Amino acid sequence: MAVPSIFRTAVPFFAGADPVWSVSRSMDRVLEELSRNEAPMARFVPRLEVVENENEFVATAELPGLEEKDFHIEVHGKALTVRGEKRSERAGESEGRAWSERSYGEFRRVIEFPVEVDGEKATAAFKNGVLTVTLPKSSASKVRQVPITSA
Repeated sequence: MAVPSIFRTAVPFFAGADPVWSVSRSMDRVLEELSRNEAPMARFVPRLEVVENENEFVATAELPGLEEKDFHIEVHGKALTVRGEKRSERAGESEGRAWSERSYGEFRRVIEFPVEVDGEKATAAFKNGVLTVTLPKSSASKVRQVPITSA
């Protein structure tokens, strides 16, 4: 007896192949392959820490392997932006074969503060792969306690 074409598959059901499972497994394999081949620099996201004092914010960012020319900082309104590019190049030779690897990855981190900061008075220092940015709070944004009087 001939099997109607609607029931024909590349792998018959009775062989243990569920078509939904096959598609799911195929997608898993594709995603695994993509993640294996993705350049590690494409995922570079600097770690940030922000501490608030009475008069200022101090933000530190870990930028290992970068130099000052590899990134820049902007202050606008209530936000600090750190952006740049991390490049990695390695070369070597083994068993008479030369090889090289290159990877590049842009990054951009934005920190939004709860109050305005004074970008004109902001300072930045970069040492041993750690960026420290000090941002004074704007005098217009300072919190002033209002005394309450009886009516």
